[in-house]
Amino acid sequence: MFVNDDKKILAIVGGGSISVSVVCQLVDEIIGAGGCDIGCVHIFEPCSRIGAGLAYQLDGPSNLLNTRAAAMSPIHSKPDHFIKWLRANEDKWEAFFPQVVISDEVFLPRGLFGLYLENIFQDAKQALHALGIPVHHVRSMVTGMVVMNSGYLLRTCDERFFADNVVLALGNLQSSDWKHLLLEPGFFTSPYPCSTLVKNVHDLQSVCVLGSGLSAIDAVVALADAGHQGKLIMASRGGRLPSVRGNQSARCSSRTFTRENIRALIKRSHYHLSLAQVYQLLVDEVFQLQGFKVDIDSILHKDAGPHHYLDIEVRDAKGQERVWQSVLYSLNESIDLIWHYLDDVDKARFEAEFKSQWLAYRVSFPMQNAIKLQTLIHNDQLAVFGGVRRTWRDRSSSQFATCINDHRRSFRATIYSDVLINSAVFTTDVTRCSSPLVRQMLDSGLAAAHPFGGIDVNFHTNELRTCTGALLPGVYALGALTSGTHFWTNAMNVNARLASNIVRLLVQPARVESHGLLLLPNTASTQVSSKLTVQAARPDKGDQA
Repeated sequence: MFVNDDKKILAIVGGGSISVSVVCQLVDEIIGAGGCDIGCVHIFEPCSRIGAGLAYQLDGPSNLLNTRAAAMSPIHSKPDHFIKWLRANEDKWEAFFPQVVISDEVFLPRGLFGLYLENIFQDAKQALHALGIPVHHVRSMVTGMVVMNSGYLLRTCDERFFADNVVLALGNLQSSDWKHLLLEPGFFTSPYPCSTLVKNVHDLQSVCVLGSGLSAIDAVVALADAGHQGKLIMASRGGRLPSVRGNQSARCSSRTFTRENIRALIKRSHYHLSLAQVYQLLVDEVFQLQGFKVDIDSILHKDAGPHHYLDIEVRDAKGQERVWQSVLYSLNESIDLIWHYLDDVDKARFEAEFKSQWLAYRVSFPMQNAIKLQTLIHNDQLAVFGGVRRTWRDRSSSQFATCINDHRRSFRATIYSDVLINSAVFTTDVTRCSSPLVRQMLDSGLAAAHPFGGIDVNFHTNELRTCTGALLPGVYALGALTSGTHFWTNAMNVNARLASNIVRLLVQPARVESHGLLLLPNTASTQVSSKLTVQAARPDKGDQA
């Protein structure tokens, strides 16, 4: 499909929460600017509805957000938009979630947030239409992209679409691991939707969930809530459950980690930060807020096994304000700046030594689900193990076998289960993801894998870098695709801020400094790396904070 018009065509690839963030903020930016040169928007999403995506699809009520309602919003300038919308639009969600009571501090069902996203997308779509910008939902997966003389050609299975600008909003990247089990009966590639999962698992079957993070917790809690009686196992490499979100942990306004303060620190540090500096900043911030020295051992409980650790977490989360937790959440405002100005040695050290701990303590889960897990463990229905090495279908027993080798506990075993659920669905390693578009862009040289995850993008504009290091003008990425550049792309408010920056560039492109130029041949080519002449862009590290 080709469109010849003076106005520009914007293509958004993906129809989940990040796509909604772009569209909603596009409306506000266009109104604020008094117009723009965008003529229409194509959103490529195979699903029938745009908004919820996989993360927030309508599902069981036990699948809870791990962020309080008042802090969830896809609109950067309106951080309380979700809670305000809920209070003003009860008629649009109450029939789906009749038991939900709204308050600022509550952890609401993920499906409710998805319902909200679908509704505000429709509102934004109508608003753009009123501005003369139609929004088309293309129910196809984009499998490839080619550079044209004047823009980009997007390929689906049966059509081609031209676009002047492209935003890649693919959400979390599905891993291509576990291919050897895909056709095995009783193997679930994902726990979602959990409402479907519980219908397909017999009450008395033994279940092994690969992973011990939020998705694994969703699976176990959903099964337990549905009355499952069989043995439940959570097995991961680290065997560590996430921390429990404190009942009394109020949101704090960081004194240290504002973007203004971090920029000033970066300048004083000659545009370089170290892990030691960041650690000391965290310790000092917690001390200032709680009034006494931080006892790291009392937070980490390194020697506690997963069952004892959960008991400690529930006790501590009930009984005291968890200032350190609030400080970790406040990092969202500037965590991308901090990561950007660490050198690669410190980044590699963090990835190897500290990232798993960071994830366990930063990605906490609500008390109500923690108590459910605790009850299952105390009743000997649930067990948590670390040291997962491999899984396979054992032909002699017709069960799934999961090999455990936990060196820390000098424990080795093979666990047999009737059902195997993969909760470690996603990856930030683009060379292992299953997206045909990402793989095609890597193979053609249109994109390059970032050494710390995702693809390489410009830190300030989120424009892609090709395999030669040149910018791909007008092609932007958000979410997990930018994890190597921005580090923490799991948080809604971080993605909303980055999306607002991209929208500003799309609506007012005169603000953008030209970093590089693609000189294209007359014939479009998929092999950009070998057939395009590129003027390299200056590296991000030389940019000022």
